[in-house]
Amino acid sequence: MGVDVPVVDKPGHGRLRRRRNILLAIAALAVIAAVGGLLVSTTIKSPAQQAAETSAPGLTRLAAPVQYTVIRNTVQANGVITKPPQISSLSSGGGGGVGGAGGGNAQQVVTKIFKAPGRFVAPGNVIIEVAGQPFFVFRGAVPAYRDMAPGESGTDIAQLQAGLEGLGFSVGADTSGVYGRGTAAAVAAFYQSLGYKAPTVQDGPKADRRAEVPLSEIMFVPRLPAQVVKLGGGVGKIVSGSLVTLSMGSPAIKGQLNPAYASLVRPGMHVTITVQGSPAVVHGTIQSVTKKAQTSHSISGGLYYPMRIKLRKALPRSMSPGQNVILSIQAAQSDGPMLAVPEAALFSGQDGRDYVSKVTGPNSVTRVPVTVVTTGDGLVGVRPGQPGALKQGDQVVTGENYLTNPLGRGTLRTGSGQSSSIKVVP
Repeated sequence: MGVDVPVVDKPGHGRLRRRRNILLAIAALAVIAAVGGLLVSTTIKSPAQQAAETSAPGLTRLAAPVQYTVIRNTVQANGVITKPPQISSLSSGGGGGVGGAGGGNAQQVVTKIFKAPGRFVAPGNVIIEVAGQPFFVFRGAVPAYRDMAPGESGTDIAQLQAGLEGLGFSVGADTSGVYGRGTAAAVAAFYQSLGYKAPTVQDGPKADRRAEVPLSEIMFVPRLPAQVVKLGGGVGKIVSGSLVTLSMGSPAIKGQLNPAYASLVRPGMHVTITVQGSPAVVHGTIQSVTKKAQTSHSISGGLYYPMRIKLRKALPRSMSPGQNVILSIQAAQSDGPMLAVPEAALFSGQDGRDYVSKVTGPNSVTRVPVTVVTTGDGLVGVRPGQPGALKQGDQVVTGENYLTNPLGRGTLRTGSGQSSSIKVVP
């Protein structure tokens, strides 16, 4: 049978074990204290810190400079680019032929084109050749409606004579509006200058007369130069419909004015014409305003007064018929430059007078009484109550803006500069 023998520590070993346990306990307490301190520091805030984090964000001042400028009042209106008026020959070119080179039996086939669509024509220009004979244009308000031959008289004859003389072909002693020997000689010379032989009357009671101008070979146009829009056919084709269609002038602008602004707009006012998305700018004037409200083809969908715009120059290619345009009408302006401030800078005091707040230092402003002279386009023309109290370049308060606080909870507040003492955050 075995016997248990008790283990006895050597002298000094017990004391070392107790010392080590004490050191471990002290270290554990230090760690716990450090962690606790960190937790406490993140959850407990001083009154000053709490006040700083919960206070309203600071204010910064919004200001603008005093200007010395002309005050303008601009009215906006809509407009549309319209096609210029067009005029067409009365027939396909076969209405004459009494004495033409074709003898009246030639087919109306296009044999040459001198002015293709898009080209411009001037008085005396040949546009197209049909059955070997020219078709030319002269200026005149009365359209060509018959063969013009010796012995005839009328306004159309006077237009022919004026056109011939304008090109240097004298009608001699012929009376205006009477087709005589001088007119016949001028017609013959004109045709020869074009490289053609003038037609003559070959039968009937006027067969012994001289050169004539068949209806099939001339077109009178109220305004020249004009642009060729359409021809009755290409070379080798039989003419179909009108032989020639011309466009007189350039595209025009028809304006649509909101009736609310009718009292501000009148003929003669300057207009700036623009198209949204295009850098092109064209200038013109108001030619007329019809103060009879309409809704037909309204661009805005409401009532409008029709306006006619007179352009200073032709519209650029980027502005084509059918496009809507923006009309900026200079409705009024001051007689000359004056001191001006933004509308937001003006406020009324308790005494009923108008004031602006002039910035006089980093943290101070001064009220300056002013008299309003005129307004326009967001500016107010003012006259200070005391000479020199306000001058060009001075800064005037237009509002206040909250600074965004560190936590991102800032908001915007706009004011009108009514306070003579404004908190400023550097």
